[in-house]
Amino acid sequence: MQAPVDRTVVSTDGTAIAVTDVGSGPAVVVVGGAFGHRGTPFVEEVVQGLAAGRRVITYDRRGRGDSGDTAPWSIEREVDDLRAVVASADGPVTVASVCVGAGVVLHALASGLPADAAVLWEPPYRASVDPHADDVVFADTLDEHVAAGRRATAVRAFLGQVLGLPMGQVSAYRLRPALWRSFLADADVLARDVRMLNGLAIPERTLAAVGVPVVVGCGTESAAWLGLAARATAEAIPGSELVVVPGEDHSPRADTLDRLLTRVRELQP
Repeated sequence: MQAPVDRTVVSTDGTAIAVTDVGSGPAVVVVGGAFGHRGTPFVEEVVQGLAAGRRVITYDRRGRGDSGDTAPWSIEREVDDLRAVVASADGPVTVASVCVGAGVVLHALASGLPADAAVLWEPPYRASVDPHADDVVFADTLDEHVAAGRRATAVRAFLGQVLGLPMGQVSAYRLRPALWRSFLADADVLARDVRMLNGLAIPERTLAAVGVPVVVGCGTESAAWLGLAARATAEAIPGSELVVVPGEDHSPRADTLDRLLTRVRELQP
């Protein structure tokens, strides 16, 4: 396997986006979750597994890691970032997302992202939330916590309300100082993810505009609401396919994602 190559792409508004390439073969751009960007343990494990037979491209979303940030933030600017990363691959690209990364991918696909196909792993929508709502109240609350210096409160609220983690598990994270510090470093961008996820409601109009093959994956060991969200997402995307993976949870193994990437390419006309 080739050594990783770090590089930079420039988004439409001039923001520098940090990118890493590794491996060779069919290109896949991986969009991680709220706390998953280049070099974080979960993303690195996925990259190492996929890069055995693919060119894997990861990037730090704006305001995260080594990427820049230009005010004001907007969904459209995040879409432009992903578009710039995909365009830099110079060839056919499949996009794979985990958790909240699905929000970025879906908005991008709906606006014509030049990707051939996509894999979405457990988008954390709430299937029971009004799909016509535009609820940003929780996002505003997260912003208020950060502005007041309550970064830990913002992180705890996000982990509990968006990711559905029990408070016991959230408290356990605080006993791992390096991990908790990495969570706190991203506290100021968590509200963006809530907005990207349409206030956690299934964004039916956005999903209906997706025009490429999509596989939505979920695991039998994940919380039941994630399975419901995956099913609702798949039902809202024209021609998409739901794949339920026995024994898998919210942090999928690289070989699971590899199988789903292979499957979505089989759906291409």
